Amino acid sequence: MTRYEQIAAELRRRLDADPTPYPVGSHLPGYSQLTAEFSVGRGVLTEALGLLALEGRIRIVDRSGALVLDPAAPRQPVDVGGQVRRNELGYIFNAAAGHWRPLAPPPRRWLPAPPRIARLLDIPAGNEVLERHRVVGPDGHPVQIADSYLPVTLARGTVLEAASTGPGGIYDRLEHDLGHGPLTWHPRVGAAAATPEQARDLGLSRGTPLLALARISISGRTGRPIEVTITYLDGHRFEVTSQPITRDDTARWPTTPATAENRPAAP
Repeated sequence: MTRYEQIAAELRRRLDADPTPYPVGSHLPGYSQLTAEFSVGRGVLTEALGLLALEGRIRIVDRSGALVLDPAAPRQPVDVGGQVRRNELGYIFNAAAGHWRPLAPPPRRWLPAPPRIARLLDIPAGNEVLERHRVVGPDGHPVQIADSYLPVTLARGTVLEAASTGPGGIYDRLEHDLGHGPLTWHPRVGAAAATPEQARDLGLSRGTPLLALARISISGRTGRPIEVTITYLDGHRFEVTSQPITRDDTARWPTTPATAENRPAAP
C-alpha cells in the first residue's frame, strides 16, 4: 500500500474499534496532530482523508477538521418512478422533497450547451442554453442542487430568464404561458463526483459521490425536448428506489435449474 493508504487503513481501524476513540458526530484530530503522528506532509494526509470521505466515513469540514459519519445510517429513498405530484408550489417529482425550499434566488446564466445537455435537448453542441441553478433543502439546510437548462430559441426574452418565474415555476410557464402543455418527462439516473462548487453548495467533501438524476421535459405540442433538469444529491445519504422486480413468463416458478447439460456454452 502507498503511505496514504496505510494511514487511511489505520484511521479506518480506529473508527471501527469498539469502543472507538472517534464516535459518530465527533471530529478526527486536526491536521497538525495527524501529520506529526504519522510523520507525513499535509498532502499525504489529505489523500488519506479523501479516501475515507469517499467511503462516507468522514466529511471534511473547513476549519473544523473531519467530521465522523455513520456509514451504516439508512439512506433516504428518492422516488424517480412513474408519478408526478403537485402542491401549492407546482409539480413535485420526489415526494420527500415536497417541503424543500430554495435557499436563495437562483443564479441564471447563458452558456454554450455542454455536450450531454445538448444531447438530451437534441440541439447542436455549443448552442446557447439558459442555466438556472438552485440549491434547495428543508429549514434552510442545503440538500439538493437542481440545474435546469432551456434552449435559447425558447427562453431568450421570456419570463424564464427572471429570478422568479411566478406560481408553478418554469413548468407552469412552459405549459400554460408558452403553449407546451401537457409536458411529459423522461428520467435518467446517473452518478457524478462532487465538483468543488457542488461540494461548497451542499457542504460536502470534494469528490463525494452524488446521485445525478436527469429529467427531460417533452413538449406536448411538438413532441420534442424543451428543458432538462439535473438534480444532485449526496450519494451517501440518498438512494434511488423503484417498483419491486416482477417475473416475466420466462422466469416463472418453478424454474429449470441450470445444469451442465442445459447451461449455454461459453463464447
